Amino acid sequence: MRTPGLRGLTLTILLGAAESLPAQSFTFRPFMQAELRAEVSVAHRAAAIAMAGANVPLGYYVRAGFAAGLGVADMPDGAALSTRADAALRFLLDPFADHAWGPYAGGGLTVRRDGDARARAGVLFIVGVEGRRSGRWTPAVEAALGEGARLAVVLRRSRANGR
Repeated sequence: MRTPGLRGLTLTILLGAAESLPAQSFTFRPFMQAELRAEVSVAHRAAAIAMAGANVPLGYYVRAGFAAGLGVADMPDGAALSTRADAALRFLLDPFADHAWGPYAGGGLTVRRDGDARARAGVLFIVGVEGRRSGRWTPAVEAALGEGARLAVVLRRSRANGR
């Protein structure tokens, strides 16, 4: 029977003295994150829409979300009601909020209806950036393509840790 030599003793000391890194001490606390958004879009018609929704984490880097809202569209015979619903996945490039700005990209499906026109569905592509947490809310700016080009200002409920 061999007794542990110098190598075994050195390995034991090194493993016992190792400290955890900040990312290793990160505790994942998934919960539903509410969001409010105001967006302008240009598709077949220009529109301004206010939306509300929520997203849930599917892991450290991915969020699945749904949002729906209504607003006003510029139609040939005047302003009309505009509605939209989005279902999307976002991939976060900084899920642990190590930096002030957290870029993300994603995609999904969108449905938009303006006035009495038929609803139109499309594929949605998103790029955005979240800012610093500001109390209970975290601001974000988003550009997207899907049933038109759009620009949105988003407020998401802040998470206790991470984005």
